[in-house]
Amino acid sequence: MNRLKEHKLPLFVSAGFLLLAAACIVLYNIVAGTLSYVDSAKVWAGENELFYSYVSCFMPVNEKIDESDVFTFGKTVDSKLTEASLTAKEGAQLWNYAYCGTGMVSTSTLRGNAKVNAVGIGGDFFFFHPYYLHSGSYISGSDLMKDKVVLDKELAWTLFGATDVAGMELLIEGQRFIVAGVIEPEDDFASKKAKTLNGGLYMSYEKLAGMTKTGIDCYEAVIPDPVKNFAMNITKENFPSENCEIIDVGRRYEAGAIADVASSFGSRSMRTDGIVFPEWENAARLTEDYCAALLVLGITFAIAPVVYAAVLFREYGKIYGKKLADAVKEKSTAIYDRYNDKLYERERKLKNRE
Repeated sequence: MNRLKEHKLPLFVSAGFLLLAAACIVLYNIVAGTLSYVDSAKVWAGENELFYSYVSCFMPVNEKIDESDVFTFGKTVDSKLTEASLTAKEGAQLWNYAYCGTGMVSTSTLRGNAKVNAVGIGGDFFFFHPYYLHSGSYISGSDLMKDKVVLDKELAWTLFGATDVAGMELLIEGQRFIVAGVIEPEDDFASKKAKTLNGGLYMSYEKLAGMTKTGIDCYEAVIPDPVKNFAMNITKENFPSENCEIIDVGRRYEAGAIADVASSFGSRSMRTDGIVFPEWENAARLTEDYCAALLVLGITFAIAPVVYAAVLFREYGKIYGKKLADAVKEKSTAIYDRYNDKLYERERKLKNRE
């Protein structure tokens, strides 16, 4: 009893550290679930038993690719999937992709004007980035007419003085476009910090490329991943940009990946490869940093209780281990003695019969 009293305070302290470690785990999962777009592979897979990977490629400023590169890479992916006997069901699409580039353009209406860093999109961009639609609809790279754009609420208000403006017209570099829809920007803490001051316009990449000297600086795809790293290996071995940064988005919050982020603390913030990340990737990298800090804190908080438990185990193990050994020995001796007594009694009865 006295020994337990001696350990009362350390036990409470250890319990407190365990609660802090548990809190870090809870916060880690909350932060890791902040950005919904990272689950695009799960959304695409749906109830399909086939596992998918969500891969993102970010190009250096001086090594951007064009739409012909995207087309060639798509053919390569199709070929690799066929070689692996992966085929889509009739009428279905086996994998999905999107790409984008950015460029500064001048926009104007009768009500207002703004110079914005427009995002030129291709493929199924809004599948990967399903911003909440305030009004209207999205646009897609497969649209036959390339004369529609999507605005965020802030830009819609600047240009029109209203947000319900789907169907209205605006000029971009003197060319007439129609507003397809207005989106709500992400309101989580990471997206707010990553938000640029002059964004909010999404248009056809083909049209943007005709107005500015842009190139494709981001490519995203959800690709079947029947064995781990199948999709990543296809991308690393065949993607047309040699110096791009390729990220397995769906696995970025796994403990091993976050441990790598923690181990590169400091140096990770220094960019020497000329890659400028889009808003959503900057937001994701911010959440990774938070997760790395929470992982380190959680491990640190858990160390003290584990060490203290080991000390207690060693201390009380010696005491109660000896008592347990003595008790086992005593019990074994008693069983052995009873066995011998029975054996002796049996032999005595046999002799008496003779």
